[in-house]
Amino acid sequence: MKEQLSRAVIYFLGLIVLALGIVLNTKTLLGVSPIISIPYNVCQIGHFNLGITVFIFYCLCVLVEAVLKGKEFRTYDLLQIPMSLVTSMFINLFDQYLNLHPATLTGKFLVLVAAVLVTGIGAATMVNMKLIPNPADALAAAIGEKIHRDMGLGKNIFDLTCFCTSAVIGLVFTGHIIGIGIGTLFVVIFTGRVIAVYNSLLKDKMQTAAGLLPQGETA
Repeated sequence: MKEQLSRAVIYFLGLIVLALGIVLNTKTLLGVSPIISIPYNVCQIGHFNLGITVFIFYCLCVLVEAVLKGKEFRTYDLLQIPMSLVTSMFINLFDQYLNLHPATLTGKFLVLVAAVLVTGIGAATMVNMKLIPNPADALAAAIGEKIHRDMGLGKNIFDLTCFCTSAVIGLVFTGHIIGIGIGTLFVVIFTGRVIAVYNSLLKDKMQTAAGLLPQGETA
């Protein structure tokens, strides 16, 4: 029981950290990650609430995942929706109270670095607890399975789809691309590296604390 509670607490902390990373990413004005580029475009064009828009986007991800997986889609997978709702609540909280508007290129870059670090840590923490996946990650995995390849290629396809869709939305409604820039490339390249380093240092310790690994064993 204690280990299950530890697992849930660590997962929840990862969710909060991931929400913070998403918000920091939008504050850089250098380009957001492909995963949130679509809801970011919609928010910028329609002046909608960021958290609610991300929640709707995540729900669409779950819907597409269900279509791709068909009969293999489990009732348990629907828990991604309430998880997304909690994430959106924290996104709104951070977006409202994190009054961060870097004016210089150096300041924007520092916020971008922080966003990549925080996002990588949050995402890795959630995945390591093996509970409810982030809908975007779950969809990437479903895409990989559908084409009989791994999640890595599925994520590449998902990121590229988001990138192209965002570009089209921006061009159609404003005449220019929104939210895609050097920061987007930075996020794509370095978030995975942050996750790799973070996992090499803490994954085994976290999973041992959560009861997913016996004491002294490594994944």
